Amino acid sequence: MTPQRRTKCWLITAAVAVVVVAGVLPAVQVCRDWAYICENTGSRKGYRQWPFGLKTGEWYESSPLEQFLQSQEPGALVHRWTNYAGTGRNLWGGAMLLGHGRPGAVWGLDHETQRRWIERHDATEVRELYELLVSDDEAQIEKRVHEIGQEVYKH
Repeated sequence: MTPQRRTKCWLITAAVAVVVVAGVLPAVQVCRDWAYICENTGSRKGYRQWPFGLKTGEWYESSPLEQFLQSQEPGALVHRWTNYAGTGRNLWGGAMLLGHGRPGAVWGLDHETQRRWIERHDATEVRELYELLVSDDEAQIEKRVHEIGQEVYKH
C-alpha cells in the first residue's frame, strides 16, 4: 500500500469514527439531575448524579414553612421527600431521559405564597397547616392549598 493510499484510508477511517461517535454520544447518558420536594413543608433539594454514585451540585431550598418551624419548634420538623425530577443528560447536557415522580398538592404552594401567607397568620395557624401537610390527607391538603392561593392572591 502506497503512503498516499494509507493516508487516504486513515482519513476515511477517522471520519467514519467521528461520525459514529457523534451519532452514539447523544444517546449515552453521562449523568442524571435529581430534584425532590418535601411533602410536609414544600422545601426542595437536588443534586447531579454521575456514574459510580458520585454526586455534585447539591442544592437545598428551605421553604418559609420550614424556616418558621425551625425557629419556633426546631425538633418538630419531619421531612417526607418525593422525587419530582430525574432528568438523564448526555455529554452535551441535553435531556434524554425524563423520570419524574408525582408530588402532592404541596407542589402548588410555592415559597412566595407560603411567605406571604405566613406573614398574615399566627403561629397556631401555621402549625395547623404543617399538621395538615403531615397528615397526608391529599383531598384536604389540595383544598387548603387552593384556599391559601385564593387568600394570598385575591384580586
